[in-house]
Amino acid sequence: MDGWPKEKNKAYDTHGNATGTLNTRLRCMQINMQHSRTAIDNILKIMDEEETDIICIKEPYISGNKIVGIPRSRTVLVPDGEYTHGHSN
Repeated sequence: MDGWPKEKNKAYDTHGNATGTLNTRLRCMQINMQHSRTAIDNILKIMDEEETDIICIKEPYISGNKIVGIPRSRTVLVPDGEYTHGHSN
């Protein structure tokens, strides 16, 4: 899954058992999109440039009760009853 620790980041004990992950930096952002498609395009570009792991979006651009503009390669979590559970490009 995009953004999750890679195999090289896993920590192992002396017996070779996985014990967790090494301390890595988690990059988060938050933004109010004000229902703007342009804002989604811009924030996706910034996320890639800044190697952002998590973004919290308020007022996303929606159409037909679906969040629009976020690629399917990204995981979208929404509260029940807010939008449909899924997204479209």
